[in-house]
Amino acid sequence: MENLVTISKRLLGSPSEFKKTKYVQELVSEIKEKIEIEGQKIVYNDKELTELVLSVCRCNDFNVIVKDTGRHIVIDKNRLLDWVKDKLLPNTVLLRIDEEDVVRLFIFSTEMTYRMFLGGTRATVTQKGFRERRRTFESILVDQFTGKLGEVAVKKFLENDFSANIELDWEISEDISKYRPDILNAKKIVSIRTSPTLAGIWAEADLGFDYGIFVKCSVPLHPILQFFIEVCGFSSLLDFADKKIPPDDEIFRDYL
Repeated sequence: MENLVTISKRLLGSPSEFKKTKYVQELVSEIKEKIEIEGQKIVYNDKELTELVLSVCRCNDFNVIVKDTGRHIVIDKNRLLDWVKDKLLPNTVLLRIDEEDVVRLFIFSTEMTYRMFLGGTRATVTQKGFRERRRTFESILVDQFTGKLGEVAVKKFLENDFSANIELDWEISEDISKYRPDILNAKKIVSIRTSPTLAGIWAEADLGFDYGIFVKCSVPLHPILQFFIEVCGFSSLLDFADKKIPPDDEIFRDYL
């Protein structure tokens, strides 16, 4: 049947091989057409859609896998397209870099990272592995920004779709209770976990939370640099450089 696609099950463990598969590429093309037909303003690139399809197949969301032989899986394209229409599109949140809470997040992440380097939090600036390696300020800042981005997305989703008033936890303190909720004014204890990859299918929430919300984010490369470019603008950077580069430096004067 044309609505069934068979692929090797081992591809589920290899995102790089999964995206190269002809059948997967065809599925992604059909999904993009489906989104255009639905008249959605949301634009997904091929990489994002491929990772999303991989995650759906990994957890068999919407029962998209109709047969599993152990070596191969059979995907029902109609169910996959239903997942796009009924789950992906309604639950996608677009964030702009100039939104109030995104700006708050940048300031929060910068302050959090600064305090980590000063030893003002329980977080560490070293990376666990075969040996401890000290992380850079920028890498920690990006991790902080990405890790809390899901909370901003959840707030926007709930406020836009349910007219709710959401208060996020922006406080930085060493004295943090074990089950401190991510949504302060919620009646239940909510944990929001963010994944920087769309292919992820699980996240951990400690026992004691009433609800866990898993958010998968598509974050552009070098988000902090893009933040500075968008907010400060290249003109400010060039003005700054113009004051620092000597007038007799002909090469860089041409660049400026």
